Amino acid sequence: MCAQTIRIERIGTRDRFEDFARLPFEIYSGRDAWWPPDIHNEVDLLAGRALIAAHLDLCPFCAWRDSKLVARVSAVVNYRYNEHWNEKLGQLIHFEALPGEDEAAAALLDEAVNWLMQRGMRGARSGFAAFLDYPYNIDNYSELPSFLLRGNPDCYHRYFKNAHFQTEKGQVDYTAALTPQILTRYRQMVDAAHRSGVAIRSWREYGFLAAIDVWTDVTNSAFARHWGWNPVSREEVRPMLLPLAGTLVGDLSMVAVEAGSPIGAVFSVPDLSGMLAQLRSGVRLKPERGGGTRGALINIGVLDTARSRGIGRAMAARSFTTMAEHRMSYAGYTLVLDDNWPSRRTAESLGARVTGNFVSYRRDF
Repeated sequence: MCAQTIRIERIGTRDRFEDFARLPFEIYSGRDAWWPPDIHNEVDLLAGRALIAAHLDLCPFCAWRDSKLVARVSAVVNYRYNEHWNEKLGQLIHFEALPGEDEAAAALLDEAVNWLMQRGMRGARSGFAAFLDYPYNIDNYSELPSFLLRGNPDCYHRYFKNAHFQTEKGQVDYTAALTPQILTRYRQMVDAAHRSGVAIRSWREYGFLAAIDVWTDVTNSAFARHWGWNPVSREEVRPMLLPLAGTLVGDLSMVAVEAGSPIGAVFSVPDLSGMLAQLRSGVRLKPERGGGTRGALINIGVLDTARSRGIGRAMAARSFTTMAEHRMSYAGYTLVLDDNWPSRRTAESLGARVTGNFVSYRRDF
Protein backbone atom coordinates (compact mmCIF):
# COMPACT_ATOMS: atom_id res chain seq x y z
CA MET A 1 0.00 0.00 0.00
CA CYS A 2 1.52 3.34 -1.05
CA ALA A 3 0.43 6.92 -0.42
CA GLN A 4 2.81 9.48 -1.92
CA THR A 5 6.17 8.63 -0.29
CA ILE A 6 4.67 6.40 2.41
CA ARG A 7 4.90 2.63 2.13
CA ILE A 8 3.14 0.20 4.48
CA GLU A 9 4.87 -3.16 4.59
CA ARG A 10 3.71 -6.43 6.11
CA ILE A 11 6.96 -7.91 7.43
CA GLY A 12 8.07 -11.50 7.86
CA THR A 13 11.85 -11.80 7.88
CA ARG A 14 14.41 -11.75 10.68
CA ASP A 15 15.99 -8.51 9.44
CA ARG A 16 12.63 -6.76 9.30
CA PHE A 17 11.71 -8.07 12.76
CA GLU A 18 14.95 -6.54 14.07
CA ASP A 19 14.16 -3.20 12.40
CA PHE A 20 10.67 -3.33 13.91
CA ALA A 21 11.96 -4.09 17.41
CA ARG A 22 14.58 -1.33 17.32
CA LEU A 23 12.32 1.56 16.29
CA PRO A 24 11.73 2.62 19.95
CA PHE A 25 15.46 3.37 20.26
CA GLU A 26 15.07 6.13 17.67
CA ILE A 27 11.88 7.46 19.26
CA TYR A 28 13.03 7.52 22.88
CA SER A 29 16.83 7.64 22.83
CA GLY A 30 16.82 11.42 23.28
CA ARG A 31 14.99 11.17 26.58
CA ASP A 32 16.61 11.44 29.98
CA ALA A 33 15.16 8.07 30.99
CA TRP A 34 13.09 5.34 29.30
CA TRP A 35 12.43 1.60 29.34
CA PRO A 36 13.94 -0.05 26.23
CA PRO A 37 12.28 -3.16 24.76
CA ASP A 38 13.66 -6.67 25.08
CA ILE A 39 14.69 -7.14 21.45
CA HIS A 40 15.12 -10.91 21.69
CA ASN A 41 11.70 -11.54 23.25
CA GLU A 42 9.97 -9.18 20.83
CA VAL A 43 11.52 -10.87 17.80
CA ASP A 44 10.52 -14.28 19.20
CA LEU A 45 6.91 -13.11 19.49
CA LEU A 46 6.90 -11.69 15.97
CA ALA A 47 8.38 -14.93 14.65
CA GLY A 48 5.79 -17.06 16.46
CA ARG A 49 8.31 -18.70 18.80
CA ALA A 50 6.92 -17.36 22.11
CA LEU A 51 4.61 -19.69 24.07
CA ILE A 52 1.77 -17.17 23.95
CA ALA A 53 1.95 -17.15 20.14
CA ALA A 54 0.03 -20.45 20.06
CA HIS A 55 -3.09 -18.44 20.95
CA LEU A 56 -2.52 -15.66 18.42
CA ASP A 57 -2.78 -14.80 14.77
CA LEU A 58 -0.27 -11.94 14.56
CA CYS A 59 0.79 -9.74 11.68
CA PRO A 60 3.39 -6.97 12.11
CA PHE A 61 3.36 -3.91 9.84
CA CYS A 62 5.94 -1.19 9.26
CA ALA A 63 5.44 2.27 7.75
CA TRP A 64 8.29 3.68 5.68
CA ARG A 65 8.68 7.22 4.42
CA ASP A 66 11.05 6.79 1.49
CA SER A 67 13.72 4.51 3.02
CA LYS A 68 13.15 5.52 6.65
CA LEU A 69 11.14 3.41 9.11
CA VAL A 70 8.77 5.85 10.82
CA ALA A 71 6.03 3.73 12.48
CA ARG A 72 5.13 0.17 13.41
CA VAL A 73 2.23 -1.88 14.78
CA SER A 74 1.20 -5.53 15.11
CA ALA A 75 -2.37 -6.59 14.36
CA VAL A 76 -3.43 -9.51 16.55
CA VAL A 77 -6.35 -11.88 16.79
CA ASN A 78 -6.14 -13.31 20.31
CA TYR A 79 -8.31 -16.43 20.12
CA ARG A 80 -8.11 -17.07 23.85
CA TYR A 81 -9.36 -13.56 24.63
CA ASN A 82 -12.23 -13.78 22.14
CA GLU A 83 -13.33 -17.19 23.39
CA HIS A 84 -13.25 -15.99 27.00
CA TRP A 85 -15.33 -12.87 26.28
CA ASN A 86 -17.35 -14.21 23.34
CA GLU A 87 -16.15 -11.25 21.26
CA LYS A 88 -14.63 -10.65 17.86
CA LEU A 89 -12.14 -8.05 18.97
CA GLY A 90 -8.73 -7.52 17.40
CA GLN A 91 -5.75 -6.04 19.19
CA LEU A 92 -3.21 -3.51 17.91
CA ILE A 93 -0.01 -3.94 19.91
CA HIS A 94 3.58 -2.68 19.58
CA PHE A 95 2.41 0.69 18.23
CA GLU A 96 5.19 3.24 17.99
CA ALA A 97 5.66 6.17 15.61
CA LEU A 98 8.00 9.11 15.21
CA PRO A 99 6.61 12.58 15.98
CA GLY A 100 5.23 14.47 12.99
CA GLU A 101 4.23 11.31 11.12
CA ASP A 102 0.46 11.83 11.16
CA GLU A 103 -0.04 10.60 7.60
CA ALA A 104 2.12 7.51 8.01
CA ALA A 105 0.51 6.61 11.36
CA ALA A 106 -3.00 6.93 9.89
CA ALA A 107 -2.10 4.77 6.89
CA LEU A 108 -0.44 2.18 9.14
CA LEU A 109 -3.40 1.92 11.53
CA ASP A 110 -5.86 1.70 8.63
CA GLU A 111 -3.90 -1.14 7.07
CA ALA A 112 -3.79 -3.03 10.39
CA VAL A 113 -7.53 -2.48 10.90
CA ASN A 114 -8.22 -3.80 7.38
CA TRP A 115 -6.25 -6.93 8.19
CA LEU A 116 -8.39 -7.49 11.28
CA MET A 117 -11.61 -6.87 9.37
CA GLN A 118 -10.61 -9.48 6.80
CA ARG A 119 -10.42 -11.98 9.67
CA GLY A 120 -13.92 -11.24 10.85
CA MET A 121 -13.10 -8.89 13.71
CA ARG A 122 -15.68 -6.26 14.56
CA GLY A 123 -13.48 -3.92 16.51
CA ALA A 124 -9.89 -3.17 17.54
CA ARG A 125 -8.35 -2.18 20.87
CA SER A 126 -4.93 -0.71 21.50
CA GLY A 127 -3.48 -0.17 24.93
CA PHE A 128 -4.46 -3.24 26.94
CA ALA A 129 -3.90 -6.95 26.37
CA ALA A 130 -2.71 -9.52 28.92
CA PHE A 131 1.08 -9.89 28.64
CA LEU A 132 1.02 -8.14 25.24
CA ASP A 133 0.13 -4.46 25.50
CA TYR A 134 -0.06 -1.61 27.99
CA PRO A 135 -2.00 1.67 27.99
CA TYR A 136 -0.87 5.06 26.69
CA ASN A 137 0.18 7.69 29.19
CA ILE A 138 -1.61 11.05 29.12
CA ASP A 139 0.63 12.97 31.53
CA ASN A 140 4.18 12.98 32.91
CA TYR A 141 5.56 12.80 29.36
CA SER A 142 9.06 13.79 30.41
CA GLU A 143 9.24 11.34 33.34
CA LEU A 144 10.23 7.69 33.53
CA PRO A 145 6.94 5.79 33.84
CA SER A 146 6.39 2.93 36.26
CA PHE A 147 7.87 -0.41 35.27
CA LEU A 148 5.99 -2.02 32.33
CA LEU A 149 4.06 1.17 31.54
CA ARG A 150 4.43 3.35 28.46
CA GLY A 151 6.19 6.68 28.27
CA ASN A 152 4.86 7.45 24.79
CA PRO A 153 5.01 10.89 23.10
CA ASP A 154 1.90 13.02 23.40
CA CYS A 155 1.31 12.87 19.63
CA TYR A 156 0.14 9.24 19.91
CA HIS A 157 -3.27 10.41 21.09
CA ARG A 158 -3.68 12.51 17.98
CA TYR A 159 -2.62 9.58 15.82
CA PHE A 160 -5.32 7.31 17.26
CA LYS A 161 -8.04 9.95 17.14
CA ASN A 162 -7.18 10.70 13.50
CA ALA A 163 -7.56 6.96 12.81
CA HIS A 164 -11.13 7.06 14.24
CA PHE A 165 -10.32 5.45 17.59
CA GLN A 166 -12.05 6.53 20.79
CA THR A 167 -10.87 6.45 24.38
CA GLU A 168 -12.24 3.20 25.80
CA LYS A 169 -10.87 3.02 29.35
CA GLY A 170 -8.83 5.11 31.73
CA GLN A 171 -6.31 3.67 34.16
CA VAL A 172 -4.27 5.15 36.99
CA ASP A 173 -0.90 4.51 38.60
CA TYR A 174 -0.58 5.14 42.35
CA THR A 175 2.46 5.92 44.48
CA ALA A 176 2.74 5.66 48.27
CA ALA A 177 5.47 7.34 50.32
CA LEU A 178 6.80 4.79 52.82
CA THR A 179 6.91 7.04 55.87
CA PRO A 180 7.33 5.77 59.46
CA GLN A 181 3.69 6.61 60.18
CA ILE A 182 2.30 4.67 57.22
CA LEU A 183 4.59 1.71 57.90
CA THR A 184 3.08 1.47 61.39
CA ARG A 185 -0.38 1.30 59.80
CA TYR A 186 0.82 -1.38 57.37
CA ARG A 187 1.99 -3.60 60.22
CA GLN A 188 -1.40 -3.22 61.86
CA MET A 189 -3.10 -4.32 58.64
CA VAL A 190 -0.95 -7.46 58.46
CA ASP A 191 -1.53 -8.21 62.16
CA ALA A 192 -5.29 -7.88 61.66
CA ALA A 193 -5.17 -10.45 58.85
CA HIS A 194 -3.19 -12.85 61.04
CA ARG A 195 -5.68 -12.51 63.89
CA SER A 196 -8.47 -13.45 61.48
CA GLY A 197 -6.64 -16.65 60.55
CA VAL A 198 -5.01 -15.49 57.30
CA ALA A 199 -1.26 -15.90 56.90
CA ILE A 200 0.57 -13.51 54.55
CA ARG A 201 3.65 -15.29 53.21
CA SER A 202 6.28 -14.14 50.76
CA TRP A 203 6.82 -16.19 47.62
CA ARG A 204 10.18 -17.21 49.02
CA GLU A 205 8.55 -18.50 52.23
CA TYR A 206 5.80 -20.25 50.29
CA GLY A 207 8.14 -21.75 47.69
CA PHE A 208 8.80 -19.68 44.57
CA LEU A 209 7.59 -22.12 41.91
CA ALA A 210 4.50 -23.03 43.93
CA ALA A 211 3.80 -19.32 44.43
CA ILE A 212 4.00 -18.69 40.67
CA ASP A 213 1.33 -21.34 40.14
CA VAL A 214 -0.80 -19.85 42.92
CA TRP A 215 -0.47 -16.39 41.38
CA THR A 216 -1.54 -17.78 37.99
CA ASP A 217 -4.55 -19.61 39.40
CA VAL A 218 -5.67 -16.78 41.70
CA THR A 219 -5.27 -14.18 38.97
CA ASN A 220 -7.25 -16.24 36.46
CA SER A 221 -10.07 -16.60 38.99
CA ALA A 222 -10.02 -13.08 40.46
CA PHE A 223 -9.71 -11.42 37.04
CA ALA A 224 -12.14 -13.70 35.20
CA ARG A 225 -14.54 -10.78 34.55
CA HIS A 226 -11.95 -8.02 34.73
CA TRP A 227 -12.08 -5.84 31.63
CA GLY A 228 -9.37 -6.71 29.12
CA TRP A 229 -8.03 -9.82 30.85
CA ASN A 230 -7.97 -13.36 29.50
CA PRO A 231 -6.83 -16.57 31.20
CA VAL A 232 -3.15 -17.47 31.08
CA SER A 233 -1.53 -20.84 31.65
CA ARG A 234 1.01 -22.05 34.18
CA GLU A 235 3.16 -23.26 31.28
CA GLU A 236 3.60 -19.77 29.86
CA VAL A 237 3.88 -17.94 33.20
CA ARG A 238 6.56 -20.16 34.74
CA PRO A 239 9.35 -19.36 32.24
CA MET A 240 8.52 -15.66 32.53
CA LEU A 241 8.74 -15.49 36.33
CA LEU A 242 11.10 -18.31 37.35
CA PRO A 243 14.23 -16.32 36.38
CA LEU A 244 13.23 -13.84 39.11
CA ALA A 245 13.54 -16.46 41.87
CA GLY A 246 16.92 -15.17 43.04
CA THR A 247 15.82 -11.53 43.16
CA LEU A 248 13.85 -9.44 45.65
CA VAL A 249 10.66 -10.43 43.81
CA GLY A 250 10.64 -13.50 46.07
CA ASP A 251 10.55 -11.28 49.18
CA LEU A 252 8.20 -8.58 47.89
CA SER A 253 5.54 -10.80 46.28
CA MET A 254 2.94 -12.36 48.59
CA VAL A 255 0.49 -15.23 48.97
CA ALA A 256 -2.45 -15.12 51.40
CA VAL A 257 -3.29 -18.49 52.95
CA GLU A 258 -6.31 -19.49 55.01
CA ALA A 259 -6.91 -22.99 56.42
CA GLY A 260 -4.04 -24.27 54.28
CA SER A 261 -5.41 -22.94 50.99
CA PRO A 262 -4.25 -19.89 49.03
CA ILE A 263 -6.91 -17.18 48.72
CA GLY A 264 -4.90 -14.26 47.36
CA ALA A 265 -1.67 -13.33 45.62
CA VAL A 266 0.44 -10.27 44.89
CA PHE A 267 3.23 -9.88 42.35
CA SER A 268 5.65 -7.08 43.24
CA VAL A 269 9.04 -6.01 41.94
CA PRO A 270 11.90 -3.97 43.38
CA ASP A 271 13.11 -0.80 41.69
CA LEU A 272 14.43 -2.07 38.34
CA SER A 273 15.36 1.32 36.90
CA GLY A 274 19.06 0.83 37.62
CA MET A 275 19.05 -2.54 35.86
CA LEU A 276 16.65 -2.08 32.94
CA ALA A 277 16.04 1.62 32.26
CA GLN A 278 18.23 3.61 29.90
CA LEU A 279 19.39 6.84 31.53
CA ARG A 280 21.19 9.74 29.91
CA SER A 281 24.63 10.22 31.44
CA GLY A 282 24.44 12.32 34.57
CA VAL A 283 20.65 12.03 34.95
CA ARG A 284 19.31 11.36 38.43
CA LEU A 285 15.74 10.18 38.69
CA LYS A 286 13.31 11.68 41.15
CA PRO A 287 13.16 9.27 44.12
CA GLU A 288 9.45 8.61 43.58
CA ARG A 289 10.26 7.62 39.98
CA GLY A 290 13.17 5.27 40.53
CA GLY A 291 16.87 5.41 41.14
CA GLY A 292 16.69 2.46 43.52
CA THR A 293 14.00 3.94 45.74
CA ARG A 294 10.63 2.92 44.21
CA GLY A 295 9.32 -0.63 44.27
CA ALA A 296 6.06 -1.52 42.56
CA LEU A 297 3.11 -3.78 43.20
CA ILE A 298 2.22 -4.94 39.69
CA ASN A 299 -0.78 -7.17 40.34
CA ILE A 300 -3.07 -8.06 43.24
CA GLY A 301 -5.87 -10.61 43.30
CA VAL A 302 -8.18 -12.11 45.95
CA LEU A 303 -10.63 -14.94 45.34
CA ASP A 304 -14.29 -13.89 45.29
CA THR A 305 -15.09 -15.88 48.44
CA ALA A 306 -12.43 -13.99 50.43
CA ARG A 307 -13.07 -10.41 49.35
CA SER A 308 -14.12 -7.44 51.51
CA ARG A 309 -12.04 -8.70 54.44
CA GLY A 310 -8.92 -6.56 54.01
CA ILE A 311 -6.83 -9.43 52.63
CA GLY A 312 -5.67 -7.57 49.54
CA ARG A 313 -4.75 -4.59 51.67
CA ALA A 314 -2.80 -6.82 54.09
CA MET A 315 -0.84 -8.45 51.25
CA ALA A 316 0.02 -5.03 49.79
CA ALA A 317 0.93 -3.74 53.26
CA ARG A 318 3.42 -6.53 53.86
CA SER A 319 4.86 -6.08 50.37
CA PHE A 320 5.33 -2.34 50.97
CA THR A 321 6.79 -2.93 54.43
CA THR A 322 9.34 -5.29 52.91
CA MET A 323 10.22 -2.65 50.31
CA ALA A 324 10.97 -0.23 53.14
CA GLU A 325 13.13 -2.85 54.84
CA HIS A 326 15.19 -2.94 51.64
CA ARG A 327 15.64 0.86 51.66
CA MET A 328 12.94 1.74 49.18
CA SER A 329 11.19 5.00 50.03
CA TYR A 330 8.21 4.72 47.66
CA ALA A 331 5.88 1.99 46.47
CA GLY A 332 3.90 1.91 43.26
CA TYR A 333 0.42 0.39 43.06
CA THR A 334 -0.01 -0.38 39.36
CA LEU A 335 -2.29 -0.43 37.29
CA VAL A 336 -5.90 0.29 38.27
CA LEU A 337 -8.92 0.88 36.04
CA ASP A 338 -10.65 4.20 36.67
CA ASP A 339 -13.87 2.39 37.59
CA ASN A 340 -12.30 -0.35 39.73
CA TRP A 341 -13.47 1.26 42.95
CA PRO A 342 -12.53 -1.60 45.31
CA SER A 343 -8.92 -1.53 44.11
CA ARG A 344 -8.83 2.25 44.21
CA ARG A 345 -10.12 2.23 47.79
CA THR A 346 -7.38 -0.27 48.68
CA ALA A 347 -4.75 2.02 47.18
CA GLU A 348 -6.08 5.01 49.08
CA SER A 349 -6.25 3.06 52.35
CA LEU A 350 -2.54 2.34 51.82
CA GLY A 351 -1.85 6.07 51.67
CA ALA A 352 -1.20 6.04 47.93
CA ARG A 353 -2.08 8.87 45.55
CA VAL A 354 -2.56 9.01 41.79
CA THR A 355 0.72 9.91 40.08
CA GLY A 356 0.05 8.77 36.52
CA ASN A 357 -2.88 8.51 34.12
CA PHE A 358 -3.26 6.22 31.12
CA VAL A 359 -5.83 5.34 28.47
CA SER A 360 -6.68 2.53 26.07
CA TYR A 361 -8.30 3.07 22.67
CA ARG A 362 -10.97 1.25 20.67
CA ARG A 363 -12.43 1.44 17.18
CA ASP A 364 -15.55 -0.50 16.24
CA PHE A 365 -16.06 -1.50 12.61
